[in-house]
Amino acid sequence: MKTNYFIAKDRKLLPAQDYDFLRKEGMKYIEKLGNKLWTDYNAHDPGITILEVLSYAITELGYRSSFDIKNILCDKYGTISNHTFFPASTIFPNAPLTEIDYRKLLIDIDGISNAWFLATKKTVDSSGFFAPHDNEIPIYINPVEDKLSLKSVDKNNTALQQLPLRGLNKVILELEEDPKLGDLNSTLLDFEFLDNDRWVQVNINPMFESWNNPKANLLEALSKPAKIKSKKIEKIDNTVVLTLFKTPSGVEFLTFTISCYDPSEIDIVLAHFSVPKNYLELVTLFKDKKNKVDDTFQLVHQKLHQNRNFTGDYLCLSTIESIEIGVCVDIEIEPQSNVVDVMAQIQIALFDVINPPIRFYTLAQLLEQGYHSEDLFLGPKLDHGFLKDEELINCSLPTAIHSSDIIAVLMGVKGVVSVNNLLLTAYDKNGKPIPGSSSQPWSLTLSGEVNPIFTPKKSKILLFQKKIPFLLSENNQMLVDQRIEIYKSQQKNYKLLNTNNELPYPSGTFYQLDEFYSIQDEFPQNYGLGKNQLSDKESDLRKAQVNQLKGYLHFYDQILADFFNQLYHSKNILDTATVDRSYFPKFLSKNDWTGDEFYSKNLYSTTFEDNLWIPNDDHISIYENKTDFYERRNRALDHLMSRFGESFNDYVFMMYQVNQDAKGLGELSFQFEDLIQDKQNFINDYPEISSKRGIGMDYINPNTLTPPDFWGSNSRGGYEKRVAKLLGINDISLRNVANDDSPQSQLSIPTKLGVIHFKIQSPATDLVIKWSWLQEHIFDPNAYTIHKASTKYYLYLEKDGTKIAKVDKSFGSFEAAYDYYNSLLQALNETFENFYCIEHLLLRPFLTTNQDSDLLTVCLQDDCKDEANNDPYSFKATIVLPGYLTRFRNLTFRKYAEKIFRQEAPAHVLLKICWVNANDMAQFQKAYKNWLENYRYFRIKYCSKTLLPKDESSFLLHHKEMITALNELNTMYSEGNLFDCHLSEITNPILLGNTALGTL
Repeated sequence: MKTNYFIAKDRKLLPAQDYDFLRKEGMKYIEKLGNKLWTDYNAHDPGITILEVLSYAITELGYRSSFDIKNILCDKYGTISNHTFFPASTIFPNAPLTEIDYRKLLIDIDGISNAWFLATKKTVDSSGFFAPHDNEIPIYINPVEDKLSLKSVDKNNTALQQLPLRGLNKVILELEEDPKLGDLNSTLLDFEFLDNDRWVQVNINPMFESWNNPKANLLEALSKPAKIKSKKIEKIDNTVVLTLFKTPSGVEFLTFTISCYDPSEIDIVLAHFSVPKNYLELVTLFKDKKNKVDDTFQLVHQKLHQNRNFTGDYLCLSTIESIEIGVCVDIEIEPQSNVVDVMAQIQIALFDVINPPIRFYTLAQLLEQGYHSEDLFLGPKLDHGFLKDEELINCSLPTAIHSSDIIAVLMGVKGVVSVNNLLLTAYDKNGKPIPGSSSQPWSLTLSGEVNPIFTPKKSKILLFQKKIPFLLSENNQMLVDQRIEIYKSQQKNYKLLNTNNELPYPSGTFYQLDEFYSIQDEFPQNYGLGKNQLSDKESDLRKAQVNQLKGYLHFYDQILADFFNQLYHSKNILDTATVDRSYFPKFLSKNDWTGDEFYSKNLYSTTFEDNLWIPNDDHISIYENKTDFYERRNRALDHLMSRFGESFNDYVFMMYQVNQDAKGLGELSFQFEDLIQDKQNFINDYPEISSKRGIGMDYINPNTLTPPDFWGSNSRGGYEKRVAKLLGINDISLRNVANDDSPQSQLSIPTKLGVIHFKIQSPATDLVIKWSWLQEHIFDPNAYTIHKASTKYYLYLEKDGTKIAKVDKSFGSFEAAYDYYNSLLQALNETFENFYCIEHLLLRPFLTTNQDSDLLTVCLQDDCKDEANNDPYSFKATIVLPGYLTRFRNLTFRKYAEKIFRQEAPAHVLLKICWVNANDMAQFQKAYKNWLENYRYFRIKYCSKTLLPKDESSFLLHHKEMITALNELNTMYSEGNLFDCHLSEITNPILLGNTALGTL
């Protein structure tokens, strides 16, 4: 259809671009305000001329303001470098939450063909919910002794109910096939060797059926000739059995059962593997296969624990068990049908219905298919393209295969008339029918944890034409097999490389929006303004009148220039980069049009330009003071956060109240600079703290390079990072919150003010007592005093008038010492503000050598017996905070913090929040640090079945210490005061659950 271009007769302009509208509105104001003095409103009047020029100038401002936002925010290269606009692949994806999300995450890993994430079993419990997976060591509920137990009976020998732990996820992997080593999911190995120009094929079955079996760890040793102490090889039931011994006593050995494809070649096989070189080659292949699996498992472990949901965990990885599905069926096809095409399509249909394919797609492919960007980027960000949810759902592990589904698919094949006598049979890895799963006519029941694969060799598909059966010739069967192989290669889940998985980022057209052309250039020539300069022959009176009008019009010039400059700098206001002003005035020193000197220097002093700019403590800007700047900058940041549905309002109100409650507590003041910085950091980190808001700590791989330790790293979960941002805690790296050093003569603490040294006074006397008191009161503002010695002032910490410690810094005046005291308290609190988060599920028992004392405590008595109290592990966590810090002692802050901790945690998570004293914190952080470092190595070795006795002993020791430290945590409260009933007021009353009993 041809497009007609035309100019509308009645133009629709925005008010700011409508000259007639602006002129009429200006006239209304003039008539209203100046009617007593102004009687002439004709066009020749200078006042009307000024109004018309200003109206015209405003239309330019309205025009520039209406530019597309990308043209306003871009730089001179057309690039939008604003930090608050995130690409689609950055802001849309979220950490995995559902089973589908986790499957996408795993399938995206190199070496993984398919994966299944099972949050629960397929069976239901007594309440009708899906039953959780069994934990590593069963735990039992013992109400008689009011505890959990690892024994299945109580002291009366009564059987106990098992405690089901929820949140344990099972991950099953289908590894990609290796061109040399074959199917990595199976411990079987297909092998062939050359014997006198004759290839001999065998199938080798080791004595272990899983790569997690401890026996598989012997492959590394037995691949070296020196480690093999003896061997035994013999024929048993048409197979060759090879046994290699690592120890002379025969305790550590591996057995391989070798089956021949051709039974007549068994003697050749026996002779071949009797040679050391040949059986070492066999062991080496198995070792390489296991190493390949272990390398892939390591990648999966790393990815899983980087995306572990808060209070969730994983059982040890396993590879999928595949079962072969044989289909016996009679199919009537249309006369004149191409039997090769029909048979190929029938088998393809059976492959797709029994084991549906999944594949990666490019962004362009899915957009062309009609998918929306917000749906495409939903879930985890992938490296190799996009996966469709529907394909993953179709490829879930089935609990049954129904004949009706197969018949429906076969009837959709072109040329098929009818399907009769359909029977299904499942075969194990040895090719034998699974008991109870043979020749099933209607439904083949499966466990829900095996991968069914259609196997033509185990199937019998008869084709009929006019009820006359016929068999495919050898050539036709080869053609069918070729088409099947081509189809399977096309449907293989290939990883896409170097694809564009990002929506195009908008670029703008740059305009110099701050350019300003003086309104004086728009006046008629007889005014002598702007480019229309007066002649030197004019009288001094005339020149003075023009200069007077220039000064009057400069007021309007300045306002308009400021507006244009403010529009140009909107890219700075709508950004999270730190700025020192919210108004961007323009000093009119030059005319942007002509380049000539402007007349501002004739109007203002030389210091005027300096007072236009930055508000600071030394002077006040003409445009804004610091209060105005804080208010305007916070409003801009609030707008940016509101785009994501976020707000800091509760935090601001809380801090104001804390500031009001902090009288006598040193400088616990509300710092606007800190608030602005907190908001900027929050927005900059928003893609991570929003997408990973429900992620727990990665306890396997600390986020550090060297050394690979947790302590000193920033290995915290997304939940913890988000909470910290909302609480204004900037540094939550894993570090000491309480000082656990032994008593010394000096305590040194690094802060943002530098390293602060507290020197113990008279350390030779009662050093331990003084050290302990200093640890407890270093954050107490009332413990500090200022004393003068000679001409200098010093800060001391005193107890009942006795100097305990001295800050190793001198001051020239009392005021300087007092200012430093306030800054010191602020810096100390910021340095130590932190918290620890412990997920109870990680504290579950793993070893049969665990004792009942290694379990978390419960309450099973009648007054507290319920499902929540019975289970201290499932979806529970403890937050440990230093309750002795200035801000953390404040009840208003505590209530707000507890609200944030619970509000940001997933809805199913129950939190215990402890505000502990310095001694408890020191003991707990020591136990937590040791447990954390030990736990990582224990879990890695636990799943790889490489634990040594010393590893178990170390784990049990640190586990017990952690449980003890966790059970001993108690919240500390600030002291309250009782008071006489006749008194009318009290500053710190006793509040139930909020204060401890102090003194009268």
